[in-house]
Amino acid sequence: MTDCLDGIKAVFLDVDDTLLDFEKCAKEAMHEAADRLGIALPEQTESKFHEINDQLWGKLQQGQLTPEKLHSIRWGMIFAELGIEADGEAFDRMFSGCLFDTAVPVDGAFSLLERLNGRVRMFVTSNASFDEQRNRLGKAGMLQYFEKLFVSDRIGFPKPQKEFFDACFRELPELRPEEVLMIGDSISSDISGAYAYGIRTCWFNKKKKREIPDCAEWVVESWE
Repeated sequence: MTDCLDGIKAVFLDVDDTLLDFEKCAKEAMHEAADRLGIALPEQTESKFHEINDQLWGKLQQGQLTPEKLHSIRWGMIFAELGIEADGEAFDRMFSGCLFDTAVPVDGAFSLLERLNGRVRMFVTSNASFDEQRNRLGKAGMLQYFEKLFVSDRIGFPKPQKEFFDACFRELPELRPEEVLMIGDSISSDISGAYAYGIRTCWFNKKKKREIPDCAEWVVESWE
């Protein structure tokens, strides 16, 4: 991480699968929701959730879907694929409520935050609910590291859209894009959008993919 910080005054940090382990949080939330609603989830539920959830968030990032629509159809699509007869919208509300209180850190995330703390200013940049991410980071003990949270539901645009980053820099007029480093796990929502905006980029290649896109200036596979 040391080389990444040359000339950098601030860092934009993604939350899910960069600081908090979304797979573990989602697993915890879906099983808690199922227990509360008395629904039996088959073994393949987790993989089907991530498959469909990734598809829908991809459409949202491209402006093809609203957050409200995503939540109204997500679990209905999952249940249809799994052959489960249940109210998908009701389950999504319960799932989202359970997810609100999940806070499982990515391995080494605190080490990353400590290495950055005091060297650069830190800001959250996330596609999610502001209240949810603030609560989860607080429960994880991470909120103290950040000056401000830039979250899509407050901004009105998701990463990687230019308007998201426009909103961030309107509130940080003392910073230029080239003085900021974006750290995130998603090429599509974190790295490509930041790179196109002129922000420096560090890709958290958590899944150790072999193909490294040009927009990832630095690549890190572990925070430990």
